[in-house]
Amino acid sequence: MIAKIKTRADFGGIVNYANDQKNKKKSATLLAHEGVCAINNKTIADSFQIQTSMRPKVKSPVKHVSLAFSPQDTIHFPNDEKGNVLMVEIAKKWMDQMGIRNTQYIIARHHDTEHPHCHIVFNRVDNNGKTISDKNDFHRNEKVCKMLTAKYRLHFANGKDHIKEERLRPY
Repeated sequence: MIAKIKTRADFGGIVNYANDQKNKKKSATLLAHEGVCAINNKTIADSFQIQTSMRPKVKSPVKHVSLAFSPQDTIHFPNDEKGNVLMVEIAKKWMDQMGIRNTQYIIARHHDTEHPHCHIVFNRVDNNGKTISDKNDFHRNEKVCKMLTAKYRLHFANGKDHIKEERLRPY
């Protein structure tokens, strides 16, 4: 399991990307949400923005995390209720281990690649108006991913033998 963390300033664009149910290639499925009005993407983004107004000095309140699993883990995450429940469970454990608690979030699964993956979008301004720290995110993320990969008996990559070079960006 790999988690890529990005910080953003605007909820609208990232919510549209993560929960794009109109794009047939991506075919996103909203698996879980907390503290947002999930009628559509605009109401989700508005819900995030309202809570962010409690801390106007936070310049980048949006966190976007992509949890990607190995293609060998496809058997653990079938495109059914069982696979979705396990993906949500792992995503919530990842958030808890990273100290992301008491805040708004959405978890959406994408079906556009050969490997199972989901996107987490959460608000760095929690329900009490406090800022969720992102200090040492990358180091904590590495430890948490290794721990969850071992706990759920997911595939550990051996190395960089199977890199798709055509997908790499030029230096």
